[in-house]
Amino acid sequence: MRPRLTAPVADLRRAVRDGFQAANIQPKDKVLLAVSGGADSLALTAAVAFEAPRHQVLASVVIIDHGLQSGSDQVALQALVRCKELGLQGEIRKVEVLPTGDGMEAQARNARYEELEKARAELGAVAILTGHSQSDQAETVLLGLTRGSGLKSIAGMPVWDPQRKLLRPMLGIQSAAIRQACKDQGIEFWEDPHNQDLSFTRVRIRELIKTMETDLGSGLTSALAKTAAIASGAEEFLEAAAIALEQSSRTKGSARSQSYDAKLLAETHPALMMQTLRHIALKLGAKSLSMAQLETVSELLTNWHGQKSIPLSGITVERVNNELVFKTNKPPTAGASCS
Repeated sequence: MRPRLTAPVADLRRAVRDGFQAANIQPKDKVLLAVSGGADSLALTAAVAFEAPRHQVLASVVIIDHGLQSGSDQVALQALVRCKELGLQGEIRKVEVLPTGDGMEAQARNARYEELEKARAELGAVAILTGHSQSDQAETVLLGLTRGSGLKSIAGMPVWDPQRKLLRPMLGIQSAAIRQACKDQGIEFWEDPHNQDLSFTRVRIRELIKTMETDLGSGLTSALAKTAAIASGAEEFLEAAAIALEQSSRTKGSARSQSYDAKLLAETHPALMMQTLRHIALKLGAKSLSMAQLETVSELLTNWHGQKSIPLSGITVERVNNELVFKTNKPPTAGASCS
């Protein structure tokens, strides 16, 4: 018997249609779904399996087996079976998660996205769809707040990330509605035991949100998601202004060094000055910039008294007379030039 169309199921299908439009996915385009076997990814699979043929989009799935739990191969296999039952074909890919200073949580995420991008490129897909929900967005915002590193850190995840080719259609839908959509369609899903492991930062953040909603009332998750949307808009506006200021204040440059008018940068609004410094640093190859590092760089403009050059990860910044000079530590690539 065909499952009845309920409000949660309809909302998910609409979200997929809106996602296709946001990513400008056209007929005959290929898309790849990242599936874990959990409620979110299987609900997404069901919605895409319904919508893709109606938009002449070619969809398939890839399941990443991190090998971090006993029986992970069976979980992956069962997820693939579920996807085939829903109407989408795919494959299982195993990745090795090596311990690093970033911790297992971050390393597993990095390994997963590297393999997903590899699969996307091999398939020729225009996008990777993930099952991130409004709850995931709220957790991302709260994590950003704890880092205190500016608008970008609380802007959350965009629905469509063109640089990484990531499409997250369900960011506006709460986890409870997604799980209900699975139940309405008779979809059995896997419960990841890692989601209960408080050694993971995201699990602790998730539990904190639950506690706060109990103490302060429901609506916190949607409020945090709205905060992300507002911050994202402000971040986009500031970034556009920073790009313009970077171009107008540049005095000279090469593949390895860029110089800027220190007076012009210092006289702009502090928020725009900090955004421009971040933009320049990232453009030259800096990694993992913190607000504290940017504040140190900004003092070369606002509190200049002969400080030494400032080493960052991948670049150095120094004040030379009336210019702020950014130098990359990497050798130039063949044919590289100033843009």
